Amino acid sequence: MKIILVASLVMTFLFSACKSDDPDPVSKSSSKAIELFSFNTINAVVDAAGKTIKAEVPSGTDLTKLSPTITTSGKALVSPASGTTQDFSKPVVYTVTAEDGSTQAYIVTVTYINNGTVYIGNLDGVFYAVDALTGTEKWKFQAGGAIEATPVVVDGVVYIASWDKKLYALDAMTGAKKWEVAPGLIQPFAAAAVEKGLVYYPGDHKLFAIDVTTGAVKWEYQDDEVYGWQASPTLLNGTVYASIRGTGPRVGIYGLDAVSGSKKWKAAKTHITESSPAIANSILYAGSEYEGFNAFDLATGALKWNFAEASVVNSSPTVSNGLVYIGSGNKKAYALDAITGTKKWEFLTGENTVAYSSPIVSNGILYIGSGSKLYAIDAVTGVKKWDAEPEQNTLIYSGAVVANTVLYIGIGKKLYSFDAATGAKKWEFLTSRTISESSPCVLDKDGKSYQAGISGMVQ
Repeated sequence: MKIILVASLVMTFLFSACKSDDPDPVSKSSSKAIELFSFNTINAVVDAAGKTIKAEVPSGTDLTKLSPTITTSGKALVSPASGTTQDFSKPVVYTVTAEDGSTQAYIVTVTYINNGTVYIGNLDGVFYAVDALTGTEKWKFQAGGAIEATPVVVDGVVYIASWDKKLYALDAMTGAKKWEVAPGLIQPFAAAAVEKGLVYYPGDHKLFAIDVTTGAVKWEYQDDEVYGWQASPTLLNGTVYASIRGTGPRVGIYGLDAVSGSKKWKAAKTHITESSPAIANSILYAGSEYEGFNAFDLATGALKWNFAEASVVNSSPTVSNGLVYIGSGNKKAYALDAITGTKKWEFLTGENTVAYSSPIVSNGILYIGSGSKLYAIDAVTGVKKWDAEPEQNTLIYSGAVVANTVLYIGIGKKLYSFDAATGAKKWEFLTSRTISESSPCVLDKDGKSYQAGISGMVQ
């Protein structure tokens, strides 16, 4: 009996001795991973190897007030804690602390879902970037004067001019200003032309070539001290084509060397216009306020043919499948043979003059604004497919843009989106004031840019 008791006491002693040598026999976890990071129904992508987390949220979401739900591995803790509201307009660092005290940092980046972007300005001088799918505002930029110019997007930069006589270069994704330049009294109606590191833009008395990176003027060309270069310039094969609007002997269309600005030719015919030229078939096409519509030899500037019936043509032409399309002051849209100028068809809108809304062709359909109506016309036959009048008694000056079967146009104070095939309205976006002559430009989710007919980038 005593022997058993002694043995029991010895075992108890030995156990107690072992326990005192290892006060914590169970090791603490070193696990410190973020397994789930979400905003409501949106799950972010967690890169376990790179220790980064990326989330995309719908356009219009307030990035400065987001509260994520976070799940960590094991008994790890995260700071800031799950459910804490954070400003995700910039990257946020989350630190995970394991049970054993070791830590791991994760960098969280939140961006908008890229549905493409529509850009347009209004008479308040506000330049808008709007989600192309939903019509939600992404960002806006305030210029120093009204915006009636048409934007152009090239290589992630959007170029827009204002009545403050400045040309702006903005980051297309964020709206951040890259530079602004006021080299002279620039014209606030045109669209820029961009090629090989230079952006070309017209002024009251000069045409400017500006460095796309710095905004520095590389060259300027002047041939008249009275009249301005109002139409959008057009570029092709190292030559920039632009026109002076007025009545003197120096007005008309010029072909200038795109690198040096030296004159190659000037069209012999007096040509009073703010119609931006289009080029196809080695022919330059442009409208006139008093001389109808004209075609010029691209190499020499010699007149090839004139279509006088068109009357006043301030809108810019577009060329597609061997036909050139124009809007006219006599309430008609025309399709002409691009080589001969022979009329293929005419379409009477029955509205006020087709003054400034430039036509565009997409998938065999011509789109043009006239009076308060937007028309979709079969490009081959001239037969109306549909029309839309979302705002009665509101003249349409803006030109349409079609991107991926969706049409965008400014009417009154609103930017509209329509199904290009049917004319059904998809959404409308209310701006602060009338859009006037600014036509939209679209950058789709794949980075492809769609320009308006007034732009010299459209041929």
